[in-house]
Amino acid sequence: MDWDCKVDIWSTGAMVWDLVQDSHLFFAKRNGLLDDEQHLAEMVSLMGPPPPEFLRRSQKCRQFWDEQGNWKGSMPVPEQSLEIRERQFSGGDKELFLNFLRRIFRWLPEERPTAEELAYDDFLMQPIISDA
Repeated sequence: MDWDCKVDIWSTGAMVWDLVQDSHLFFAKRNGLLDDEQHLAEMVSLMGPPPPEFLRRSQKCRQFWDEQGNWKGSMPVPEQSLEIRERQFSGGDKELFLNFLRRIFRWLPEERPTAEELAYDDFLMQPIISDA
């Protein structure tokens, strides 16, 4: 897969999560070492399965998904969601934050917003009012 500026959008999302939640969204490690399978399993758990187009773009995908797009990795997909993992916001603020992240964490890079589009996202444009 080719990389372009959309990888920076992904990295921005990961950094925003780390700063707001004070933890990593993706750990991507097994036995203390970076592990592609672990990372992909975590991505599936938080983003859902990748679209067929994503799977067609990389030969390596065949190692982790079958022809129908079902996960076949040896690492189980963790049981988690963004809603469960997010703990800093509530109510409308939480919804805005999660929508912001869902715009960023897309399997297909071309579906991710530009930096300018993100700058005008409702999460960043609205004052954060605590529901607590």
